Amino acid sequence: MTDATHGLPRFTGAVLAGGRSRRFETDKCLHVYRGSTLLEHALGTLREADETLIVGRPRGETTDARWIPDVHPGHGATSGLHAALASARHDWVALIGCDMPFLPPTIWSLLFPHAKDARIVVPESADGLEPLAALYHRDVLPIVEERLQAGGSPIRWLLKDLPSHVVPWRDLGPHLPPDAFLNANRPEDLP
Repeated sequence: MTDATHGLPRFTGAVLAGGRSRRFETDKCLHVYRGSTLLEHALGTLREADETLIVGRPRGETTDARWIPDVHPGHGATSGLHAALASARHDWVALIGCDMPFLPPTIWSLLFPHAKDARIVVPESADGLEPLAALYHRDVLPIVEERLQAGGSPIRWLLKDLPSHVVPWRDLGPHLPPDAFLNANRPEDLP
């Protein structure tokens, strides 16, 4: 079903916010950058979502998004993806890490046209695949659950085993800022 307000299918947006921020040395999601926290920047990227989830951290006060704990903590992004898929009200989940402040909301309109025959739509940046700024269909939940029950596996491994579509950088680059996929692991990564 498509939402007439923005021409995209109805989708759930999920911010992965449960990392330990070891390299960042403070709570990455609450780091203020250009007047907003990194979490608020990520939520802005998801502004066209019909529902928004914040996954993997205690409830906060600054947003009306639903706060979802990890069901399988300790398995990184894969456990966050699992929690988002299990909690989503819509078939498609747009996943973003909380440390990507330059990813514009238009990314989803660039990815959704490639979702017809795929269960994962992942963009490629100039540096490679970006599974933490991608679309995941709820159909992949049983496989993610199976992987976590077996001890977990990196989220990238899902791309090998499931119907996935990679949207190449040559197609995305002209429509995105050059730093769209910048991932801030340390404060000094932010320009």
